[in-house]
Amino acid sequence: MRDVTKDLLALAFLLLTASCATHPPLSSPETLGGSATDAVDAYLQAVMEKNQVPGIALAIVRDGKVERLGSYGLADLESETKVGPETSFQIASATKVFTGTLVMRLVQEGKLDLDEPLSKYLPDAPETWKGMTVRHLTAHASGLKDLPDEDSSAATAAERYEAAKKTSLAYAPGERSEYALTDFVVLTHLMEKVTGERFEELLRSRIFQPLGFSCTRYEHARQEGPVRLADVIPRRASLYRFVDGVPQRAWFLYPVHTYAAGGVFSCAKDLAQWAVAMDQGTLLTPAMQQASATALKLKDGHAGGFGVAFAVSQLRGLLTFGHSGGGSLGDVLRIPDQKLTVIILTNKQGLLPVLARNIASLHLPPLPGLDAPGLADTEPALTATLRGVVEGVMNGTLDAAAFAPRAQEELVPVLRGFGTPGSALYPPVRRVVLLEDRRDSEPRKRILRVVYGQDISVKWTFSLDAAGKVLDLDYEWE
Repeated sequence: MRDVTKDLLALAFLLLTASCATHPPLSSPETLGGSATDAVDAYLQAVMEKNQVPGIALAIVRDGKVERLGSYGLADLESETKVGPETSFQIASATKVFTGTLVMRLVQEGKLDLDEPLSKYLPDAPETWKGMTVRHLTAHASGLKDLPDEDSSAATAAERYEAAKKTSLAYAPGERSEYALTDFVVLTHLMEKVTGERFEELLRSRIFQPLGFSCTRYEHARQEGPVRLADVIPRRASLYRFVDGVPQRAWFLYPVHTYAAGGVFSCAKDLAQWAVAMDQGTLLTPAMQQASATALKLKDGHAGGFGVAFAVSQLRGLLTFGHSGGGSLGDVLRIPDQKLTVIILTNKQGLLPVLARNIASLHLPPLPGLDAPGLADTEPALTATLRGVVEGVMNGTLDAAAFAPRAQEELVPVLRGFGTPGSALYPPVRRVVLLEDRRDSEPRKRILRVVYGQDISVKWTFSLDAAGKVLDLDYEWE
């Protein structure tokens, strides 16, 4: 799957279970500045119904103005409290939206240079880190390995930095981009050392306070023996997973040293204010925003999937940047050329992070050429099998027989955690076209364009063994 979902994939075996039953939304949508019967509402209502999502908050910002705030369903199933614009959701890895903004604020202030070696800011960095820059950390391209979790829940970023110094690199800095936590732990230590301020205080002073945030904070959760302690979060949305159709409360525990990577609670209203400030250039200048949304060029010349903490991609041929977390617990997407930002917050674990993109698609013209014929397909049976995989990931009908033995053991159980019958995350598949078939590559790569509904287009890349069985898969929006 795409890098933006790897935080979810890494935890999927422990935290995600495929939903079997479906129920309607638990309350009617309440929206500000929009009709409850428009296409966005219809889409979100269907997603809630088919995927057992208790509550959703929505914000759409265009050209520096909040165009839409929407509230749907329940923030808490026990109290039956409704979602509102100031309901605080745990947004997991979407926290990196704030981290990326903070890094660029420090660059803008002259306190950091993305392309300086780490040794400029961390003189005690190991010799093996010699080629590592600040930009490598922000783009998940440092080569630092994720560290064991044992006895680290109370550790500071400085303490985890010391542990990271003792480990070998997984690959040379800039060789590839692999979603990792240690990059952001070291980045936290670096920012704290350069500024003399704790990471949380940096966020407050550079972002939260200037923008007048009212519902964005950390819960400071910690485990003390059998007791878990955490701050009170006003208007908190409870998070849920469903097991055999039965809801269970389930949220992520983030130690303080991981706060740059995840753990913020935020609301649609605050995130909308962030988007307004980005449109108006009052938080980051246009040049700083462009730099933050520029994907790191890897050593082989290919672009990685990340800019400065932001996941970078495209939609309808337009540059997009943002981040998702925990699937779609938080899903933030900016299209700078359109000055359009879509923000989705949910309290259901396990949703694929496609909601913001699909809502953004409703505000963009269709991509030209979707009905082009593609390559002549000499293996239509294989294409039909791969189409079944694409559809099965979404609707919970994934056939393990399409996968190679190792993928059946490791990948298929994870993918089955996403699908629910008639999930409604995408419209039905309308068309599948063969774009590439790299038979000479190792492993073989086969790339399909899958058109959902009239104009949502996704490229699916399959890695295949000699028998045509799926080893791995990836996707990107067009």
